[in-house]
Order: sequence, then C-alpha cells, then structure tokens
Amino acid sequence: MSHHLAGLARVLEAEDDAALVVQQLLRLAENEIPGTAHAGATMLGQDGASTPLYTGDLAARLDALQYDVGEGPCLDALLTDIVRADDLAYESRWPRFAPVAVALGVRSVLTYRLSVRIGTVGVLSLYSPKPHAFSPAAERIGTSIAACAAIAMATIGERTQLRAALESRDVIGQAKGILMERYRVDAQEAFALLSASSQHSNVKLRDVAERLAKTGEFTPPPTDRD
Repeated sequence: MSHHLAGLARVLEAEDDAALVVQQLLRLAENEIPGTAHAGATMLGQDGASTPLYTGDLAARLDALQYDVGEGPCLDALLTDIVRADDLAYESRWPRFAPVAVALGVRSVLTYRLSVRIGTVGVLSLYSPKPHAFSPAAERIGTSIAACAAIAMATIGERTQLRAALESRDVIGQAKGILMERYRVDAQEAFALLSASSQHSNVKLRDVAERLAKTGEFTPPPTDRD
C-alpha cells in the first residue's frame, strides 16, 4: 500500500485537481482496509460540513443523516482523532443515528479526523455491514490513508479559497471597467464608487460588483448635494 500512497503524493504535487487524489484515497481505503464497504470524506466549509466525495451513495447518505440529526461518529471525529463503533446495533452514543444506520445495513464505523497544521479540515469515514469489522491492523492502515487525505483536503480548501479570490478580483475588475466608462472616471475613482455604494447599501462589495457586471444595475452612493 505504501507505493500507492507515494504515488498519490506525487500526483497531488503535480495535479491541479486535489479532489481526484481524495477520491483515489477513498478507493484505496475501500480496497486496502479490511472490512470497509463504503468510504466518504467530510469537508468543512463556510456553510458547515458536507460530503462531496465518497465511494458509494450509502456513505454520502449516512454522513448526511449525521448532519441532519446532529450526532454520529463523523461529527464526533471533528473533536477526536479516531472514533470507532464496533456494532451500531448495541451503540448508545448516537440514539438517533445508530438505529437508522443499522436499518440501512451498516454495523461498524471507523472515522478519522483530518487535521493539518492550520487545524481540522475534514473527516474520513469508513462503513462496514459487518459487526466488529475493523481490526487494530485495519485501524493502522486507515491512519496512514487519513494522513494523506488531510493534506489533500487542505489543498482543496486552499485552492477553493484562491479560486474564489481570483473570481472576486475578476468581477470587481469588470465592474470597475463599466463604471470607468459610464462615469468617465479612472480606476481608483471607480473602485471608490463601488466601495461607497457597498457601504451605503450594506451589501458586500463583491455582490455589488457582480450585480453591476451581470445586469448593469448600480446604485450610486449619495453625494453631499443629495
């Protein structure tokens, strides 16, 4: 398995798509960790937790269930490095999650907190239809995969933030260009108009710029003469 992880590390360094690396790590977990039938990767964002990557619909469904009911091994793993449940049929920690998971055919769960220097970036969740499916050896393998997944998930977050910043810069540039032509002002004055309109309307600068770029609508800030 180590050569698979080394290969994925090289891919992560060269690839622009870190999500592809996480997906491959999930497949590796499913194939290399004894007992694993489904795997999912929880990602933390501004809107909360989500599971954008998984090896089967059941993993995504189980993660979503935990987000809905506010409990479960995936959520507990945000605070603890490793959370395991050997048999959900006899699990008392998650009274709203466990019975539904059992009804869906899942008995064992193993989750890992994905953390890097800046903090927690997500969770790796492994599900099995068998009770007591994950041995200590399986847990150790999962720890290695989780370490690689944490780096990849952090990379996704960084690139998502960078992409958002670049998109924001582009739309603000478009809006400035429109105002420069409309009001016959220079770039600095156009940005000042955008900023003043944002402050007066209590709307984010990017949103003011995006509306102007898409629709041409712009509410000039009041002047001293108004």
